[in-house]
Amino acid sequence: MIEMKNNIVSFTNNTVTQERPVQLSVEHVNIFYGENHAVKDVTIPIHEKSITALIGPSGCGKSTFLRTINRMNDLIPSARCEGTINYKEVNILNPKVDVVQLRKEIGMVFQQPNPFPKSISENIQLPLRFAGVRSKKVLKQVTEDCLKQVGLWDEVKDRLDRSATSLSGGQQQRLCIARALALKPDVILLDEPTSALDPVSSAKIEELLLELKNSYTIIIVTHNMQQAARIADYTAFFYQGELVEFGTTKTLFTTPEKKSTADYISGRFG
Repeated sequence: MIEMKNNIVSFTNNTVTQERPVQLSVEHVNIFYGENHAVKDVTIPIHEKSITALIGPSGCGKSTFLRTINRMNDLIPSARCEGTINYKEVNILNPKVDVVQLRKEIGMVFQQPNPFPKSISENIQLPLRFAGVRSKKVLKQVTEDCLKQVGLWDEVKDRLDRSATSLSGGQQQRLCIARALALKPDVILLDEPTSALDPVSSAKIEELLLELKNSYTIIIVTHNMQQAARIADYTAFFYQGELVEFGTTKTLFTTPEKKSTADYISGRFG
């Protein structure tokens, strides 16, 4: 486990025990909003069944980069992307890629919990129904399985028909993660998933992510240096749209190659 106190990071256990295969190979990715060059020539490997944290000050391009991985930026008319993101030997930035299928395999959880204004069970089952699942037995089983995966089953099993909005913020966010798991993705993208939560709820999400990385590849945007240090196997530091440095979290936090990385981690700017 990694701990940080007063901007000092201590590592009692290195989370990267062995190098995992690369699941997403990002090569020379540039992202534009009109004339604004938001992300500049990013090349980075994303290793499977690990947690990669994207850190950096506000407006540095990390969330823009994250949303590109499952083509969420396609929803912004002025956005365009160049370069390649290779996943299963396919460049997912190719316009011919089936974006609906891609988002089944690369799920996303947003900063603010956004459950559907429906029952708890329907939040899990609606994506499955859209995907063509009709069996009530399957829908019921997947609902239970996903809620168990996020540690929510025992808390809600007796009120599955109640509105998801009746849950606490932390429970809602775990429900949103369960909803993403329903379609059995390979990769889960999380954009500051704990920033709106209290410390206890945040800790539960962190514990959950450490469990989920045994089965899923996780990429998380976070402003919280302690969080990145606690849970990430790899960390990428973004600044002014550029990827400044990437490496194992232990290396990046203890022996960064770039002065700007050291300054940001130590709190001297950002």
